[in-house]
Amino acid sequence: MKFTSVFVAYSMLMGLVIGMISALYLTLVHVGIEVLWHTLPHQLNLPGFYPLIIGLLGGLIIGLGQKYWAGYPHTLEETLTEFRQTGSVDYHDHRLLRTFLASILILIFGASLGPEAALSGLLGGLITWTGEQMKLVIAKKEELIELGLGAMMAAIFRAPLIELDAINLSGSFKSKLRKRIVYTLTTIAGVLGFIIIRKLFPEESPLGLRFPEINWDLEAIWMIIPAIAIGMLFGFYFNYSEKVINRLFSKISNPLILALTAGLAIGLLGMVSTQFLYSGENAILPLSKNYLSESIAFLLALAFGKTLLTHLCFICGWRGGKIFPAIFTSAALGFALVKFFPHMPGLIVSIVIAASVTTIIPKPILVATLLLFLLPVQFIPAIVAVCFLVSAILKKIPHK
Repeated sequence: MKFTSVFVAYSMLMGLVIGMISALYLTLVHVGIEVLWHTLPHQLNLPGFYPLIIGLLGGLIIGLGQKYWAGYPHTLEETLTEFRQTGSVDYHDHRLLRTFLASILILIFGASLGPEAALSGLLGGLITWTGEQMKLVIAKKEELIELGLGAMMAAIFRAPLIELDAINLSGSFKSKLRKRIVYTLTTIAGVLGFIIIRKLFPEESPLGLRFPEINWDLEAIWMIIPAIAIGMLFGFYFNYSEKVINRLFSKISNPLILALTAGLAIGLLGMVSTQFLYSGENAILPLSKNYLSESIAFLLALAFGKTLLTHLCFICGWRGGKIFPAIFTSAALGFALVKFFPHMPGLIVSIVIAASVTTIIPKPILVATLLLFLLPVQFIPAIVAVCFLVSAILKKIPHK
């Protein structure tokens, strides 16, 4: 009992620290982006092609740095796979430093990628090191790492209900009841730590959608099935375009040319709108407020163009996560749809996002828990139903 109590206390403390580190990392990225892409050009009255200069400069730095950090940061799935196979996340050979430097530069220079890849590698390595140092819990190191990775996911996606089973991290615990109790306490501590740091840098929560007062409209029922179909089709486009771009650019072996190619694309699209850049995390809320002032053509270009930029960045050595871009591009498509059909936009956009992201990431429990704190609470039953419906449809579709 003494050991169990101490282990729970360690887990909660670890969750709190993980939440704080995640918030500090995201704040650092946000400040870097704000200074480089907005403050400097505004204060110095720099020309309109400034984004092109920054994109190419970033490409040069990322390309030259490939000798040191090629393959970094590892994706979230790569980190989870490493943990499932070895029971730990390696931190030797300066892996944490490589992950930090590569990810910070990639994200600040405008890559259309998310921070979850870097954070999973950084925090997984830190948790592994901590577990090896603390003799009291070394026998439970795998459980500690498992809890930590779950707390990280809960913190950065603001999804405290996310299940370990949903991300295939359920093998280290012998007792399901014990797992749920300790995991719940750890994730609550993680989200709390995240909120504490965020309060030090007050701003409106960027991750979420806001709509005017929701008025229930029966006419929206006619758009539910089309919205699901459109979301799924976009999800197929997201996945297929990744394969096409990977096939095209995998033939280029020079890392500098690849990095500069992505930098050029970042710069050119940045000259059109910076909404094409970054993870999309901080742009979802403003887009939900201002989509009525945007043209349908721009919203469609944002959805399809940002998707291509996301995959191009990754294959060209600008590595990062794709979950946030998937959510943002799906939202942009949803906003384009409700410009055609303005009945209950919140419901229709939520359905498009749920259908699209479930098609991209065919794990309905994971997607549902990620979206519960992003989309309007009134639509939670619809979101959950769509996630499982799309998952069932996908299982019926033959795969090559």
